[in-house]
Amino acid sequence: MPLPMSHEDEELLLQLERSNWTLAAINAFHAMMIRTADEQALYNVACEALTSKGAFALAWVGLPRQDAESSLEVRACAGTSVGYLEDIQISWAECERGGTPSGRAVRTGQVQFADHIQSNRDFRPWRARAIQFGLHSNVALPVRLVDGEVVAVLSLYSNVPAAFGTTEASLLVRFAEDLGYGLQTLRTRAAYETALAETRKQTRNIEGLLEGSVQALGAALEKRDPYTAGHQQRVASLSVAIAQEMGMDPDRTQGLRLAALVHDLGKIQVPSEILVKPGRLNEFEWKMLQEHPSVGFEILRPVGYPWPVAQAVLQHHERLDGSGYPQGLKGDQISTEARIIGVADIVESVSSHRPYRAALGLDHALAEIRRLAPLQLDPLVVAACERVIRDRGFQFGP
Repeated sequence: MPLPMSHEDEELLLQLERSNWTLAAINAFHAMMIRTADEQALYNVACEALTSKGAFALAWVGLPRQDAESSLEVRACAGTSVGYLEDIQISWAECERGGTPSGRAVRTGQVQFADHIQSNRDFRPWRARAIQFGLHSNVALPVRLVDGEVVAVLSLYSNVPAAFGTTEASLLVRFAEDLGYGLQTLRTRAAYETALAETRKQTRNIEGLLEGSVQALGAALEKRDPYTAGHQQRVASLSVAIAQEMGMDPDRTQGLRLAALVHDLGKIQVPSEILVKPGRLNEFEWKMLQEHPSVGFEILRPVGYPWPVAQAVLQHHERLDGSGYPQGLKGDQISTEARIIGVADIVESVSSHRPYRAALGLDHALAEIRRLAPLQLDPLVVAACERVIRDRGFQFGP
């Protein structure tokens, strides 16, 4: 026959059970916290975790309000005694309704306890409630953000007198810290997402303005050269298709598109009679025409594009073997954007009508870029261009 436990042993066993209950609640909270998407859900999860094992009869989270009564708003609650909170009015001010652990915890930022609450003077306004629901002990824990601001209070009630010992208190303090960390994480994430959404909105606005200015520049140029009206739009269309075929990042592709839309901007400085001349250009005229990438670069360089637009315009007539202009760059000195525009520019030019010849068509244009690869044109870009036209059915618009 087992010997009866002493009073000390019974107290020790009860303390061990309470500690295990509290640890189980913390573990349950951690498991649920990672799935919460907003603050209300986090408050709900905290209350449910603390009462799910039966350790506490009531758990609730209150938010301090800056109203005339300095009230504590009950935002979440759980447990067998939630009826205790019906129409309750609690304050965090120095007044009769602010004398409970919950009010003191908000004011002081410290953990607050109350035992024997059915006879405790601080609980006089709620004594009948405590008796009705059999509540005897209460602990309130301030919930802080990383800067120390108390943004909530976590209040727990037990049906057992003096239920919150040193061990339980330290575990519950850790629980409140975890709750504060969860709140901080959600608020930081929300602030980041808000800032990100605003940044995206501003970026779209800026991109719209940049594209509008690019379209205006392109339109102004093409009015001077009716034979190449739409040339830059068509080069841009093919350049984007090639970039997508090559797996280029969408944001980088957007910059490529803008560069292609104004790749011949520098021709605005070339006399119209040279642009529309039906015969072969003389040496002076040819040298003047070869300056257009540099002129376009100088026009675009002051604009704060988030992509290398001006650089691509400068390099779109460079060739891998150094035979291009205006700088005679070779190999990797030429950006991918410029290589793509260079190929698209040749395809569009060869396949379209020009003052000095009739349109030669896409087949002739593809044969020309194959002839120039790999010495002058990037073979990867040429292969992607062929796939876009042969396999994907790309066609130039009007």
